[in-house]
Amino acid sequence: MEITVVGTPSGYIGLVGGPKGLRAVTHFCPSRDACLAEAEMEAGSRPVETDRFRAWEGLLRRYAAGETVEFNLDGSLDPDVGTEFERTVWARLREIPWGRVVSYGQLAAAVGRPGAARAVGRAVGKNPWAVLVPCHRVVGADGRLVGYGGGLDLKAALLELEGHQVDREGLRLRCCRPGRGNL
Repeated sequence: MEITVVGTPSGYIGLVGGPKGLRAVTHFCPSRDACLAEAEMEAGSRPVETDRFRAWEGLLRRYAAGETVEFNLDGSLDPDVGTEFERTVWARLREIPWGRVVSYGQLAAAVGRPGAARAVGRAVGKNPWAVLVPCHRVVGADGRLVGYGGGLDLKAALLELEGHQVDREGLRLRCCRPGRGNL
């Protein structure tokens, strides 16, 4: 495994890859060492630092500075990561645009499993590509922030970065509910 660590205005983020592509992306971390430690936990061993994914640096810095960014991941993600169901959920996550949120129930319906919000939630929770595959854009049906591998404070910060108003005490969106319509 190899890792490219990128410093951004929101902290350090690590892109972890194997022979078939990007296997994981760390959450924004307060230090380079914290980023490497998270990557080691994900990979099972300490990845070797390389510049393999340095091409992502500009986009990640722009995202962390609050710019609207589209991550084109076609051909970049390791196709062997996750189960078929998880990959289906993760593909739908990639369709949630910047500045929009959906509920777990809406996401479940979008993957053809309308009664499986909890199963979808588990798949969302296993998303290994933080930020690039935007699992932070999935919230409770009532706008509550629930579940995020990097912690709810980071989820709130990412949503605020994308223009949402978040009640930090109540951990819910202030201004709106998850969007209506199809993903």
